[in-house]
Amino acid sequence: MIQGHPKGIYLDRLTKIMEEFALAVDYGAVLVDIHGKETSNLFNFSPFCQTIRANPQLKHLCQKCDAYGGLEASKTGKPHIYQCHAGLTDISLPLIYDRQLHGFALFGQVQVADIKENQIDRIHPSITNWKDYAELRHARNKVRVVNKKQITAAASLFETIAEHYGKEEDHPRDRIKFNLSTPKEKTGKTKNKEGNSDHGEINKAIKYINKNLSRNITLDEVANHVYLSHYYFSRLFKKELGISFVNYLNKQRIEQAKELLLQTNLSVQKIAYRIGYTQPSYFCKLFKKETGTTPASFRRKS
Repeated sequence: MIQGHPKGIYLDRLTKIMEEFALAVDYGAVLVDIHGKETSNLFNFSPFCQTIRANPQLKHLCQKCDAYGGLEASKTGKPHIYQCHAGLTDISLPLIYDRQLHGFALFGQVQVADIKENQIDRIHPSITNWKDYAELRHARNKVRVVNKKQITAAASLFETIAEHYGKEEDHPRDRIKFNLSTPKEKTGKTKNKEGNSDHGEINKAIKYINKNLSRNITLDEVANHVYLSHYYFSRLFKKELGISFVNYLNKQRIEQAKELLLQTNLSVQKIAYRIGYTQPSYFCKLFKKETGTTPASFRRKS
C-alpha cells in the first residue's frame, strides 16, 4: 500500500502517474523507499523481472540496485540511467521534499541495443548469471529492446513530468520532487491526549505504535513503516504531538499498565513484560515518574 510523504505529497496520485507512464512507454516502473524496498505495485514488469524478484536472493540484489541507482540520481536531482545486476537498463529519479530524501521513482527494465555495456553505469558489482536458470533464459527473450535515443527520450519525458508537478528551490536537488499537492498548513493546531495530527503519516505511526506496545519497537521501525527518514520522522513527530517518540511510547505503555493493574490480577512483573519492558525495575521507575506512585501502590489505592 502506498503511503504519503510529508506535507501533502499525495502518493496515491503519484502512483497513478507512474502506472500510466509505465503503460504509455511500455517500461516497468515502481516506487521504492530509501532502502530500495517497494512502496507501490510493480507496474508493467516484464516476466523476466517478475521471475527475478520471485527469487529472494535475486530480489535483494534488485532492491540494492534500486537504492544505489536512486542515490546516484539524488546527487544531481536528474534522472540517472544505469544497468542493474541482471544487465537491464533502468532510470531513477529521487523523491525529495524539504531537502529530505524519501525514496525513488524508477522505470525501465529494458535492453538497450546500441549501447555497449561499458557505456552505461553498472550500479552494483554483483552480476546475476541468469543464463543458469532455464525460466530466466526463456523470459529474457521477452524483454523489450530499445535504442539509446528511446531510453534518453523516456528519461527526458520523465523529468519533464516531475518538473511540471514540482517547484523550483534554491538547492538543485529540490527541483525534482513529484510534489503533487501541498495544501496550506492549518494554524493553531491543538494536541490532544489521543495524539491526533493533521499529518497522515503521524496518525498512521500512532496506530502502529498503539498496536505494537507489547513489542520492543524502535523509532527506526516506525519511521520505516510510514516511509520517512528517521531524522525527519523524529522531528515531525515531536512537532505534531509536542512530545518525543520515546516519551510518547512510554506514556502509552504506562496508560496500558494502569488498565492492567485495575482490571487483572497479573503481577507487576508480568504486566511489565506484557507492555514491552524486559526489566520490571525500569518499568516501575517509569511508572512512578509518570504517576507519582509505584504500580503496587496504584493498584492498592484504586
